[in-house]
Amino acid sequence: MPASDSSRNRSAGNGSDRGEHLAGLILALARRDGMKAGDRLIEQRLADALDVSRAPIRQGLKALEAAGFARGEPNRGFVLTRSPGTGAARSAIAAVNRAEKSYAAVAADLLARRLPTDVTEAELMRRYALSRTELQRLLDRIAVEGWIARLPGYGWRFTETVLSPEAQTQVAAFRTVIEPAAIMQPGYQLGLEVITRLRQRQERILAGELEKMTIGEVYQFGCEFHEEIARGAGNPFFVESLRRVNSIRRLFAYRSFADRNGMRRHIAEHLRLLDVLESGRYVEAAALMTRHLQRPLSIGAA
Repeated sequence: MPASDSSRNRSAGNGSDRGEHLAGLILALARRDGMKAGDRLIEQRLADALDVSRAPIRQGLKALEAAGFARGEPNRGFVLTRSPGTGAARSAIAAVNRAEKSYAAVAADLLARRLPTDVTEAELMRRYALSRTELQRLLDRIAVEGWIARLPGYGWRFTETVLSPEAQTQVAAFRTVIEPAAIMQPGYQLGLEVITRLRQRQERILAGELEKMTIGEVYQFGCEFHEEIARGAGNPFFVESLRRVNSIRRLFAYRSFADRNGMRRHIAEHLRLLDVLESGRYVEAAALMTRHLQRPLSIGAA
């Protein structure tokens, strides 16, 4: 099951520093989606994309408003007031990128067995040159994703389950079962507006945005696509199960994103899948999804 709202809120935390972090994530998402000044920042869509509850999203939006990047409007929520491509926005996004690099470094070291199972905060701060606030934010995120837990009294312990050689194979096998099954559910329907939005995003990334994206953005982009496809089943358990799996899968995926050509191949497969779904050929779409998920995980971002 996915993280509860309470655990998500622990991840998002409170206080100005965490609001600023969420603001940076929202700006990065707005840049990736090609948003511009005047576009609406829809809370639920942001919450779904960033896998947090709406409460921390509001905190991030208020931080954006304080920084002059957003404005609250009656009956409209928040709208962007400045392009996410400005210098100030790039600075906020750069802070998010630094956090992503720290996350990727911990994941790579853990998977390569360069980290012990039990660690202290002091050890991690020294190893990754992080402030206490930066480290706490990182540990909160990893804990919500389920591959570290606080030890009673002192220190943290990485979860052995997600490090087992079988874990990645088991995750892939699970996805191969549930994602095609979602498409084959009676009454499956993916709205034309959803298909259009997904297609435009895929085409934009294929046209050149891929080279500008961070590892975290590339991974989240793939997760969002597959979660949207599963949402068409009208059964929230498909999406919730997939989200939980995606949180665990992230650990494996971060070590294998160098193959951008492989990512382009996956995007081409996404576009083909959207074409088949739009025409209502769901049996064919389910078979395409199965083949897509069964490809060797050269990039981990299916």
